[in-house]
Amino acid sequence: MEARSSTLPAGSPRTWSAAELKQRGTWQCELPADVCDELLAFAARQPQATEETFVWQPSAWPHLAALGARAREQLLHGDGVLRVRGLGALGLDVEHMRCFYVAFGCALGEPMLPYGRLYPVVDRGVSYKEQAVPVSMTSAETFFHTDSSSVDFVPDFVGLLCEEPSDHGGESLVSNALRVHEILREESPALLEALYEPKFRDVVTPGREKTLENLLRNRFPIFSQEAGQSEPLFRYMRYWIEVGHEKAGVPLSELELAAMDRLDELLEHPDSVVRFRLERGDFVWIDNRRIAHNRTDYSDTPGNVRQLQRMWIEARPS
Repeated sequence: MEARSSTLPAGSPRTWSAAELKQRGTWQCELPADVCDELLAFAARQPQATEETFVWQPSAWPHLAALGARAREQLLHGDGVLRVRGLGALGLDVEHMRCFYVAFGCALGEPMLPYGRLYPVVDRGVSYKEQAVPVSMTSAETFFHTDSSSVDFVPDFVGLLCEEPSDHGGESLVSNALRVHEILREESPALLEALYEPKFRDVVTPGREKTLENLLRNRFPIFSQEAGQSEPLFRYMRYWIEVGHEKAGVPLSELELAAMDRLDELLEHPDSVVRFRLERGDFVWIDNRRIAHNRTDYSDTPGNVRQLQRMWIEARPS
């Protein structure tokens, strides 16, 4: 089979390896002092502010708005990952941290709301293998994936704010799917082509009844080439694909299974994975169209309950 033509220039910085991303260091930053000053002034003006009542007004946050514009450019056209530190050192209560996180998200684009503006990522004592619930409701390792298994929702950016880290696991991991795409294009075009074929996904995202009709409609490829886009779109959560095909009564072929096996191997390879730990107040934003993310499993204990807040963002047009 002839390999798919690449739209990425050879050696593109967007197909970074783990070593390259770590060497650059451009994917991590501290909150600038002028942004911290804006936040502290807001907290002093509105001591009772909550995430539910917060309204984003760019004119009230000029330095954050400018930082958001730079971060949006970095996510869309740079590394595709941005870890931000320094919020936890300001001594704010959790509601003011959430307000700032929402403000940062709004500076990047428009919040997507199927789970609400903020969604708590916390272990709720359930198993995604026993119920059709998001893996974010469990303490299990998530395996490399992108957010949203719904044909109707494609978050451009996914953000996670750490309110309480785990003392026992829960590290964050990212892997570059564009790099994996290029490896597959060179080494095994037949496997890559299988990933371009539509796959059923189980119905998990709120807003859709878990009916066979909705399941059969919920079908799209792992890699696809969108009109007007120079790079492939990556959408993946293997477990929901396998469950979706089982419920649809359409077995995955040996080629499709082999393709996902190789995809997982490449995403999980040490050359691909950047691992980091979010501390209280740290947050990370990810380009959900080309960067896969994961976390290690974790366990809560009395006095240490891991909790993050997630946002989905639709990026404004360039």
